Amino acid sequence: MTAVVHCLRVWRHYLIRSHFTIKTDKVATSYFQTQKKLSPKQARWQEFLAEFDYTLEYKPGKANVVADALSRKSELAALSLAKGEIKGRIKEGLEHDPMARELVNICTRLSNFG
Repeated sequence: MTAVVHCLRVWRHYLIRSHFTIKTDKVATSYFQTQKKLSPKQARWQEFLAEFDYTLEYKPGKANVVADALSRKSELAALSLAKGEIKGRIKEGLEHDPMARELVNICTRLSNFG
């Protein structure tokens, strides 16, 4: 719940007047709104959350494959390495493609024109 409250504080100005859905893979977080006994910190969170129009939705971790993939640090490192290689390949391909060269020339002329 700490992460949810933190994100809402950061993006409050975007979310304050709109309805949105908070998806979580923590069962305890999904029961937060109906919990009867709250710690002082949880009570402050609940008061803060009352300002927003949101739906809290539980999605089991096994069903949430996309979020699970993002939480794997080793795979993220591999993605960032591939990103650099792809960028180099695109630049290399642009040099050998006559149509791409022509588009770059047109863009360069237009930027010099304005």
